Amino acid sequence: MTRTLHCDGRPSLRTYCLAPTSLFVLLSILVIGRPAVASAAAKPDGSIGGLTVKFVDVKGVKTRYYDAGQGDVIVMIHGGFTAGSSTANVFSRNIPGLAKRFRVIAPDRLGCGLTGNPSDQEYGTAAQVEFMYQFIQTLKLGRVHLVGHSAGGAIAFYLAAEHPEIVRTLTVLGVGPQSSGVNNGPTKMDLSKCPDQNVYEGLRCRVEALGWLPTTFDPEYWEADQLMATQPKSREARAQVTAAAQANPQAAQASGYRDRLLDRAKNGGVPMPILLVAGKQDVLDWRKDEPTSMLRGELAFFDTVGAKNPKVQMIIFNEGGHFMYREHPEQFNGDLLGFIDFWEHAK
Repeated sequence: MTRTLHCDGRPSLRTYCLAPTSLFVLLSILVIGRPAVASAAAKPDGSIGGLTVKFVDVKGVKTRYYDAGQGDVIVMIHGGFTAGSSTANVFSRNIPGLAKRFRVIAPDRLGCGLTGNPSDQEYGTAAQVEFMYQFIQTLKLGRVHLVGHSAGGAIAFYLAAEHPEIVRTLTVLGVGPQSSGVNNGPTKMDLSKCPDQNVYEGLRCRVEALGWLPTTFDPEYWEADQLMATQPKSREARAQVTAAAQANPQAAQASGYRDRLLDRAKNGGVPMPILLVAGKQDVLDWRKDEPTSMLRGELAFFDTVGAKNPKVQMIIFNEGGHFMYREHPEQFNGDLLGFIDFWEHAK
């Protein structure tokens, strides 16, 4: 079991004409801050960064995805709440560089972005995992290098545990499927100034709070994000997920699903090379009462997947938050390619 701790060498401490208009409009701009609807600059398909969107039917669900490059396949799974402020666009800074060597596939998850909602209104973890498996089968991708971020990292891990035969390497970005209660207290995630999470501005505020650098996101990203998150089907999905959470009959089942697959990993049932990538300043894994992050969730997951798998490594980005791969795209791409290359040649 190998722990490779890698930082970029920078200090860990964060250095911390308007045209004439009516007074009413001016005050509205100052109070609201951002328009309530997406900018006209946002493309109808939500694409950003010069990337080209494709759509495919996956078991009756119209699925939006990016497909760039040629060669062995990397599948990238975004995180975030279902139908919240997260889509395949989160990988827009990584796809072009990775596509120079690989075929990179990045879909919107079930009910997210412009991917459709399931007819049975089932958005739970097991359904998300099955949908991603069916997506890979529909595109006939074969064995893939699987990359998942946060909640998408959990989906990637569960998929690798359920179907190890299709996963060449597994990379989990951000805490992912950590054991519950690892931090044993509140984290530095502060949503006190955010609007309600049932409105788009609340969803955006939460995502912004997870970034570390002021350059984590740009206007083009938010324009496309708002366009997709405010679609009628997205509002419907959020309402269905909220209703299911309030009823809460599946909470114990979801926990049991997670625990079963974590136990499988502890016993060597997830044998492929695994890379864990963390941001040292990720507020989700930084306890509120600690001056510096101890990465308790990341290390707990490391110990789980590395219990009987010697092919496990960890990279920690200094000056990196929950979206460390967007904040340091070239370095992340280089580290991911180096990891894949090493284990492909080590066989």
